[in-house]
Amino acid sequence: MNRAVRVLVSQSRYMLPSFRGSTPFRTAYSSQRAHHGVRYLCLARTHTTTEEKDSFIEQIESFEDHTEILNFIHNNQGSFTPAHFSKALDALWLIQSQKDKYHQSFDVIGKSPLFGRVCEMILQQLEGGKVDNDFVISNLYALSRLRLDSSNLLSQQLFLKGCRSVGDLDIPQLSKFVATLRYVGPMYYRSPIMAEVIEIVRHRLSDITHIREFSQLMIGMARLSSPDLNQQLVEKAMELMVHCEDDRNPNNVGRILRALNIMKMKHRKLLEMISRYFLAVLDELDIHTIFRIKDALKDLNYYNRALEEGFRRHLLFLMPDSHDSFPKSMIPCLLWCLGPLAPTAVKRDLETLALYQLPDNIQETELVTLLQALEAMGCRNQNLLQKVAKLVQPHISHEHMKLRPVLQSAKTFIATGYDDQAFLSQLRYALISIVGTTFKPPVVAECVNCLAQLPGGRLEDAVVKKIHTMLPQLSFAELGLITQSLRTLTSNTTVQKTNQRELSDLFRNVNATVIERLHNVTTFRTLHKVVLSYYVESPAWTATFLIDEIIKWYERNLGEVDRLTGINLATWAMVMSRTRIQHGLILDTLANATVRKMHTLQNDHLLTVLSVFAFLNYSPTNAEEFFGVCVDTVVKKLWTISPHVLVRLAYSLAQLQQLPVEIVKKIFQVKFLEQLDTYLERSKDHHNAQLRDTLMRVNRAVVLEYPEYDIPWFHGQYCTEVAKKVPVLDGVEKQVQEVLTDFLGGPEFVRSKVISPYFQTIDFECYLTEEGSALPCVEYGDFWNRAEGCWQKATKPLPTTAHRVAVDYQDARDFCRNSQHLLGHVAMRKRHLEILGYTVVQIPHFEWNSMKLATEESWKEYLEQKLSAAVGR
Repeated sequence: MNRAVRVLVSQSRYMLPSFRGSTPFRTAYSSQRAHHGVRYLCLARTHTTTEEKDSFIEQIESFEDHTEILNFIHNNQGSFTPAHFSKALDALWLIQSQKDKYHQSFDVIGKSPLFGRVCEMILQQLEGGKVDNDFVISNLYALSRLRLDSSNLLSQQLFLKGCRSVGDLDIPQLSKFVATLRYVGPMYYRSPIMAEVIEIVRHRLSDITHIREFSQLMIGMARLSSPDLNQQLVEKAMELMVHCEDDRNPNNVGRILRALNIMKMKHRKLLEMISRYFLAVLDELDIHTIFRIKDALKDLNYYNRALEEGFRRHLLFLMPDSHDSFPKSMIPCLLWCLGPLAPTAVKRDLETLALYQLPDNIQETELVTLLQALEAMGCRNQNLLQKVAKLVQPHISHEHMKLRPVLQSAKTFIATGYDDQAFLSQLRYALISIVGTTFKPPVVAECVNCLAQLPGGRLEDAVVKKIHTMLPQLSFAELGLITQSLRTLTSNTTVQKTNQRELSDLFRNVNATVIERLHNVTTFRTLHKVVLSYYVESPAWTATFLIDEIIKWYERNLGEVDRLTGINLATWAMVMSRTRIQHGLILDTLANATVRKMHTLQNDHLLTVLSVFAFLNYSPTNAEEFFGVCVDTVVKKLWTISPHVLVRLAYSLAQLQQLPVEIVKKIFQVKFLEQLDTYLERSKDHHNAQLRDTLMRVNRAVVLEYPEYDIPWFHGQYCTEVAKKVPVLDGVEKQVQEVLTDFLGGPEFVRSKVISPYFQTIDFECYLTEEGSALPCVEYGDFWNRAEGCWQKATKPLPTTAHRVAVDYQDARDFCRNSQHLLGHVAMRKRHLEILGYTVVQIPHFEWNSMKLATEESWKEYLEQKLSAAVGR
């Protein structure tokens, strides 16, 4: 019979399925609750709802082991109807699905002689011709979820019969058949049968009324449907989502979300409906389902604050009380979803859970998820890292080397600072082997980036040659990654001189390729995509050669600015901020375009545009109009702006001295600060620290520059903690200190790294009379005692005619790249110190390091001129 089937298939346009694919045979969002008895069956139901349950079905539902079901079928085979067989197959899957993945026994079922006889019984009914399409599709779907081997004759026969009758299937049957194709493997998405299915759905789309059936069809068709059909599917999804409030099965909406991900469609309205639905059924979601949802939303680059907060609370609720009772297969998903944003205590609990409960063998997808989670968490638990390294070993050995585990392992163990040299050497050899065998540019670039950061300090000749060969194929993002890798290696003093020369030659070729590609860019959108992709992968992209080319491109294409959208303007502003170039014509054009396009700018876009003018300390020619429109827009949209965005907007406006009272009152309300605290709790540590520092700076600016707003200074305790870190003088600052001390007459007349009353750090502080004489610092002026963490009072009051002088050395990072113009935050700091009563003396690096000041005497003379001018002599 097998031979007859093979001949039949060879004459058919359809292919036989392989029921042992990499995709698990359950819905992508199937629930895996720890407790038994709660399970969403998706399309597992057999269509016997019009009949009352008979005793056979009741007995099948009562069994708790697959052997009991198989024996029951064998003992009652003469009385079994097609409905009984379908129910039995569903029950076999249901029992296994309620177990943890590491305790499932699908292989045992497939190899069981009893199951083989059950298949023979069903095959006899099929060959008898007394079965309908519902019997064929239901059994095909049930068998597909049991992960049978491709040689199973029953599966083959059911699949062929389903293909031949696809035009006669109703919508529920068709959705089950498509689900079977989805579980069988990706090869069937390209088979002619899928084209026939898509054509049927396109004509019968209006007949679909159930979201369960529609979601199976949508995700099954997502890879092959046209853009027009995709739009029709999205509109149908929104129509069905309106009426799905009573549907408590999150798998259905989860499939729609996954289909959007496959289509690469970021349809904001539908995503908002999906987010609201998941918030409504939050209690129905388990860890695996949340992982699938978050992963899909991340791929779509969609963020919903309320949904993320709901997930965080629910995951904390699902945290196990006992590590022993937690399903092992859930551990990677739990760490991935909760770990990066969890408080420190919860992170420690998660690491302990993983350390003691991770199994000794783990599947590839789960291993990659675990490694990504540890990298995002910044894990430093060496015992856990050592255990994970043992899990990685089988996946990076030469015989079983796999790309994803090798690359993700390298990224994770580099980021976490793992120091097992033998393991890192093994990773290094695995990466070199992948570079030698692959011809995929992204893979080569990522491997080279990892090799540059692993111990070894060089790139092997074969790797260098491979990069030279593939340069024409590399995208800008990949070129950026290669550039950053080369910078890392060439700055490494342990790299051998011969390798240094090879790397320098490669560096020049990469730079030449980048410039050549830039010359071929014709639109703002392409340029921004190019530059930002290069920047993301290579933060050191702001080398002079690239900046010059970018500025020249902008100068040539300013006439096209009216075609730009809001996101293009924001990206343009971000590029100018990264370059640190104050180019009047370009910034004026950007300001004019922003005024005209203000209605197209979202809140974060407006923040980006304002930030570049604040950062570069630049007022455009239409400053009054530009700043007026920006401030009015922020005030009108005040209640729609996220807390973290509003704080950063306030800081930019404070630098520009354009901060309105409405924003100040909004930010310094208790309710707003509580919302901000909630956001900070779930943000990553470095974002958390940055935002807290920005809020402190806004508070300081309001207190000093806008006293009429009557806002208190409430960051004293925060600044006290920050001030505990003792700053160290660098080489040039030590030089300035020595000259200043010698000029003033001794170390008692100079303080270094002084804290101002509002916690700015001043390089040097001294007290001068009107005649220019120095006063002992120990006697005059309150100062912050770092050792005791408190303010120490002066022993004598400062004479009214004396000056409290702040001397600051300004290095190149305090100025625009192309001029001697101070950046915005430096100018604001000077204003604040002057408000506090300081006489500020700035020593720019380009003056102190000039050829004119080449001797100690010339430095002393320079300081005397600066200090004399400051005190009015």
